[in-house]
Amino acid sequence: MKTTRDKLINATFDEVFSHGYQGASLSDILAKAGVHKGSMYHFFANKKEMALASIEETILQRNAEKYRYVETYTNGFLEEFYTRLRDTSVRDFKRGCPIANIVQEMSNIDEDFNTLMKSIYGAFRANIKAILDKAIEVNEMKTCDTTKLALFITSTIEGAILAAKASGNAQDYVDVIEELIEHIEGKR
Repeated sequence: MKTTRDKLINATFDEVFSHGYQGASLSDILAKAGVHKGSMYHFFANKKEMALASIEETILQRNAEKYRYVETYTNGFLEEFYTRLRDTSVRDFKRGCPIANIVQEMSNIDEDFNTLMKSIYGAFRANIKAILDKAIEVNEMKTCDTTKLALFITSTIEGAILAAKASGNAQDYVDVIEELIEHIEGKR
């Protein structure tokens, strides 16, 4: 059963993802969560604090779940990574990438958002680097600069999501991802 705080976190993330932080309506968040303003103030001082918590908790949790397999696998790291990259069902091409959307909207106007998004993006890159490091460790790919390759991969994924959002065509994402995989395969 979801707690009141969970309902607020989920509703806030959905509203911010759909409308941006500045366009997110506190009354819509509260209505979606099914709670009153007083309940919000029990957990959060204001909309900004609630938005920051919802972004951090939701995105970090999703990324951790998406890449947690690295901790349990002993081989097949790249194949599993490719499977996850190819899975368009976990992407929202209408709204785009929540990381990129928030970075573009808020990072240059609010230091708290800027700091949080740098942290989230850094964790995303670290997750990708861990996959690459494990693949090298078990001889699935040749030794390379995994820090630079992780930057290239995360940038390409973000660009692929943006391309699909801009065109309204998920195939744009698929095409970019297949080119990315071909690039990574060249390092085997």
